[in-house]
Formats: sequence, C-alpha cells, structure tokens
Amino acid sequence: MKRYLSLPVLSLLVCVAVADSDPAAVASFGGAVAIGDGEFFVAEPTGFHDPGTVHLYRRGINGTWVHHAALRASDARVHDGFGSALALSPQGTLLVASAEHKIYVFERDPETGTWQETALLAAGEGRIADVAIEGATVLVGAPQEDAVYVFERTDADGDWTQTAKLEGGDSFGSAVALCGGRAFVGIPAAQEVHVWHTVAGTWSEDTVLSGTDPMFGAAIDVTEGNAVFIGAPAANGFTGVVHVYHLDAEAAGWEMAATLVPSSGDERDLFGASLSATDRSVWVGAPGTNAYAGSVWRFERSSDGDGWGAGVQWANDEVIPRSRLGNTLAATDELAVVGAAGSAYGEGSAVVLERSGDVWNEVSVLFNEREGMDPILGDGLNCEEGHAGGFKCGDVDLVSFIPLSDLGVARGVRLSDVWGWTDPETDREYGLVGHLEATVFVDLTDPSRPVFLGELPRTKGSPGSTWRDIKVYRDHAFVVADGAGAHGMQVFDLTRLRDVADPPTMFEPTAHYDGIASAHNVVINEETGFAFAVGSSAGGETCGGGLHMIDIREPTKPTFAGCFADETTGRRKTGYSHDAQCVTYHGPDTAHRGREICFGSNETAISIADVTDKTGPVTVGSGTYPDFGYVHQGWLSDDHAYFFQNDELDELTGKVDRTRTLVWDVRDLEDPVLVNEFFGPTSATDHNLYISGDLMYQTNNSSGLRIVDITDPTNPEEVGFFDTTPYGTDDAGFNGTWSSYPYFKSGMIVVTSRREGLFVVKRRSVDI
Repeated sequence: MKRYLSLPVLSLLVCVAVADSDPAAVASFGGAVAIGDGEFFVAEPTGFHDPGTVHLYRRGINGTWVHHAALRASDARVHDGFGSALALSPQGTLLVASAEHKIYVFERDPETGTWQETALLAAGEGRIADVAIEGATVLVGAPQEDAVYVFERTDADGDWTQTAKLEGGDSFGSAVALCGGRAFVGIPAAQEVHVWHTVAGTWSEDTVLSGTDPMFGAAIDVTEGNAVFIGAPAANGFTGVVHVYHLDAEAAGWEMAATLVPSSGDERDLFGASLSATDRSVWVGAPGTNAYAGSVWRFERSSDGDGWGAGVQWANDEVIPRSRLGNTLAATDELAVVGAAGSAYGEGSAVVLERSGDVWNEVSVLFNEREGMDPILGDGLNCEEGHAGGFKCGDVDLVSFIPLSDLGVARGVRLSDVWGWTDPETDREYGLVGHLEATVFVDLTDPSRPVFLGELPRTKGSPGSTWRDIKVYRDHAFVVADGAGAHGMQVFDLTRLRDVADPPTMFEPTAHYDGIASAHNVVINEETGFAFAVGSSAGGETCGGGLHMIDIREPTKPTFAGCFADETTGRRKTGYSHDAQCVTYHGPDTAHRGREICFGSNETAISIADVTDKTGPVTVGSGTYPDFGYVHQGWLSDDHAYFFQNDELDELTGKVDRTRTLVWDVRDLEDPVLVNEFFGPTSATDHNLYISGDLMYQTNNSSGLRIVDITDPTNPEEVGFFDTTPYGTDDAGFNGTWSSYPYFKSGMIVVTSRREGLFVVKRRSVDI
C-alpha cells in the first residue's frame, strides 16, 4: 500500500479557483500533505513572514494529534516555496519536499524518530510541480522543462545522483507517481499519462494511456495491486472524473477498469484534482465544490475486488467559499488528512479524519496560528538612527499602532484602503479602514491612543473582498468592494461616530445604492457632489468598467447620472478604469478651466475626460508609454499642472528594477506629456499615492510609506519613509502597506498595512 501522496493542483486549476483573489503571498497551510507511520506532514509552502515550513504531527498522550516539529530547508528564506510538493517513502523513512527547482531529502532517525535534512538535489531551472519516491528512487516533475528528473541513492554513504532525465512535451511532468519500478508521468495538456519502467537503472517507455477528458492526467496515484487512478478534473464542464486502470498480466497491458464520478456533481467541482488510493479505497478531492468551498469523496472497492461502490461525499460545514477543501489529500485505510489551502483567505488549514468501524469522523482541524504584533500606544517611537523600535524609518516617527488582533478581525483577514473624516462640529479626526470583511472606524482624537469604535460589515450575501475602498462627502462615507458579488455601494452617516456608548459596536449602513454590484474603487468630487464608481462588474450598470457616475448631493439618496468609458484604453478596450481622480479643474489649460475633469488610470494608459455633462461626457486626451506594466493609480499636483502615476506591475515583470513613478505634464489636457520617471531606493511594488501641498505620499507595499518632495515636479526627491513590515525584503510583491491618508489638519498620517494593522505616523520636520 502506497502511503504517500503525489499531487499537483495545476496552475490552470488554481487560476480557475482563485482568479479573483488577492495576489498577496499567502501561507497556504495544507498546500501539500503526506501520511507516515503514526505521523503525518502538512506543508505551509508560502507566506510573507516566514520561509516555507513542513509541519510534523504525531499523536499525543490523550489520543489527539499534536504539533511535533517544524521542518525547514537548510537554506530557508521567505517566499522559498519549501513544501510545495511532498512525497513520503512507503516505509515512512524518507521525506522529499520541493522548493522552486530544488529537492530536499529528509531522513528519519530510527532511534530518536527525529527528521533531519540529509541531501539537497538540484533539478534543472524550472518550477517543480510534483515529486514521488519509492525505495531509493525519487521522481521530480519539472513541466516547465518538459522533463522528469530521476535521482537514486547510489552508494552506502547515502549520496544521491541524477541517473536519468525523462523527456516529453506539452508540460511533461505535471504529475508523477512511482510504484513497483514503474513511473507514471501526467501530461494533462495532452490528455496523456506515460508509463515508464526501469531495468538495471535504464528507463524505457512502456505505453501511453490516452484520455478524451480535458486535463486527463492532472493527478495520478498508484497502488501496489497494479491499479492506477487518473484524475481529469476539467471533464464535463470542470465537474471532473477519475479513470481506473488495471494491469492485465497476461496481455501485459493496461485496461480501463472503471470510471468514478460524483453522484451529485456540479460544474466546476474539479472532482479528480487530487487523489489518494489504498488497496481498499480511493479518496478524490473536489476543491471546486460549492463556490470552491471544496469537498472530498471516498470510494470503497467491492468485496470481489473487481468494482467500486457508490462514492460517499464529505464536506466540512464550517468551510467557507474559496477554501478549496480537497485541493490536497493523503489517506490510509484508517486515517485521512485533507488540505484546504484557501481557507482563512489563503492562510490555509487541514482537516483530519479517522475511521471508527465503518464510520469516518472528523477529529481535528489544524492550522498555524501566527502571533500578531503588539500594540504601540502612549509614547510612540521616535525615528532615531534609521529605526523606530524594530521599524526602519527616515524622519518619520511612529505615533501609535493598532494590530489586526485589536481591530476585531478573523484569521487571515487583511487590511486594504484607508480614508479619513474630520467632524466639522468637534474637529475630531477619524480613520476609516477597509478590510476583507468590513469597514472599521477608529477615533484618532488622541492619536497616541486610537480607539476602535466598531465596524460596518460587508453587504449581506457578498463574499469577503480584498478590495474595499472608502471616500467621504458631506459627513457620509461611501464604501464599495471588488470581487464581492452584489455588494453595491454602502452609505454611512459618520455623525453616528460622535457618541458610541460601548465600543466596539456593529453598525448598519444608513443607505445603500444597488446601481452597481462590485466596484474596484469609488472616487468623489466633493466640489460637485458626484461619485464615480470605477472597475464596476458582476451586475448593475458596469459602464464597461469605466466611470459609473452617481449623484450624491443628497448623500442618502444616491442616483445614477451616467457612464463614461474611453474605449481606446484598458486591456480589453472597454475603457476600464482601475482608479481615477475627478476634480473641478483650475489648472493652466484655460480651455478647460472650471470644467469637471476626471483623470483615469486605465490599465494601459491615463485617460482624461470632461464629465461636466453627465449625459454627454467626452474624451479630452490620453497618454501611454511603451514599457507599461499596469497603469494603476495617480494624483494631480495641487495646481493641476502635473499628474503623478504609479505602475503596479512594472517591477514584478522586470520592466524596471526599482519603484517607478511616472510624471506627466498635463498643462495641456489634450496632450499629456511624460516628462520624467522617478525611481525610489527599493524594488518594492508601488500601490497608492496622494499629494498634499509639495509632498507626495506613496504606499509602496513592502517598503512602506515613502514621502517625496515635489516642489520641483519634474525632479522629485524622497524626504522621509516608514517601513511597516519589520521582516522580509523590499522586493516587488503585494504585501505591506496598502494606502495612506495624509490630509488631517493635525499632520497625522494613517497608514494601512495588510497583515500588520493600522499605523499612525508623522513627519519629524513637521511641528504638530
């Protein structure tokens, strides 16, 4: 009986499942699993704080499963992907774990039971998709190279040597399995599984098992009884099937013996994305079930051994959509470990099931509870010699910090946008903070001791959203969310924050606008009283993803006013606006002075539009540049003469090696001219930027808040920074700061940092 799992969840299937999820690095606890003798392993291959980790669990004295050890690579580093694929030898003495293009071999000490890394194997330069081990042989699937590397332990000293490289095409090696001296190599793009055998160290191809179902070969498992199970999770509209082949000893060939299907399957169940077989049963993962909440099926072999009974489905009632329960699994006849790497917004978990007689029971749900950061209240931390406590800084002091745990958020919840409101009657300042599930309100009257007043939950029925954005008009907050179904736009009367008797409290919206469903952001021109939802989708009047214009002059009675989309821009040429700024123009272009002008950041270009007449908005001008990655967001200088724009993907795609801000001369709105590119000191991905006076406030993900002097707009100069992430590196990626609000009269700046919390900071050179 094979006691390890060799499982890929191919990138295509992952994209199907989480296409609208946050691209931030997530821990993915449960991303790979394996079962040994009296122990099992759960991988946590990614994340932002820590290197990849393989967690070892053993049964405790009271019969429960307890965390016993954490295995890491000898050259561990953050983002290393260690544990992306796992395989355990049938004897339970060798464990192999992949990380990028490397394989780490761990060996169990027979006397102490401890696991130690004993070998590091290099397998080409491409990403490893899958691994398998039997005896002294390891298979490594490297589909980016259309190859499977074969390593063998060849001497008494335990050294490993690459003895073969099996090659094919069409992402050969996307899935691998090894049993009885045979190698099984999946090529789901070609709907094939190639079978190889070895004689005296020489590998030869036996046969090719060809299927007609899409993604045939995406997952493979084999039992010692010469049965091979092949998953085709894209079959029948991504419902999925599993085909069972038996080896006919007389004919010396493989024959299809059965086809397993879910009795209640729906489209996009992805049944067959993962497999784990024993001589008695086979477990099948269906991580797409119920909006990717996921489920698993168990099929028992008939008593005569020639057939399979009807499958029994199991799902965890507490698993929410996008958890992808069953994306990985491993099982014996008595124990099953099922991964749900998408649960808790990608932090991940694993469910343990055990057999009692003929009944399987859930006995444990495992996850890695990370320790949050401690609050910083009272005296704050001054920036001295480049540090404020454990935070890197430059002429920016930390006034206070509220960690996620003190904002009432659940595991895995991350912060997003932030805006501010100053009560015109009391002059009290408030932070309005978005996160995956709600909008949070924080009283900043004493900025050294902010008070969490409560939250406005997401619209009932809408899922959690990475992108929750807030703006303010006439003492009302307007909240939208992207990838959030029929969320619409919430309206909240901020004067309700004046007297919160027993904080934190749960608020209800004051009004709701359903002319849109999801929207990436909302923009407000406070001079005219119009809001502009951008990036609208999922229902309502989407306006091609461009400007959905809303009259909010009566804040609690928002009404649709019109659409605008510059269809020469956007990736799909629909005029999609990722973000925008709309102003009553008072700049140097006299032909447009006094008009309502919107500056859109439209993925491929900046777009300038006159929206004074909501029934007849017109394009004024646009600007693009040859090496764009993603035109993300931007802001005008106070005199409306220059537009500063960030590009979200140029660092990630290698178009530039440092954070880049593009400076547009828009003194002629019909002909914007790119006059400079300002490069920051790190390679962090830029996100939001805002301008107040002669200063630009950038939130550049892993490098934190950067303050830039734009007194000379064509030659910006950084004059301060505060890095909210005291770990990791300042590389390109989507972790760390999201946004800032620099418009309080007090000089306080509030900054959201996704996994850390809410920071209140101030420039040292400002007398407050």
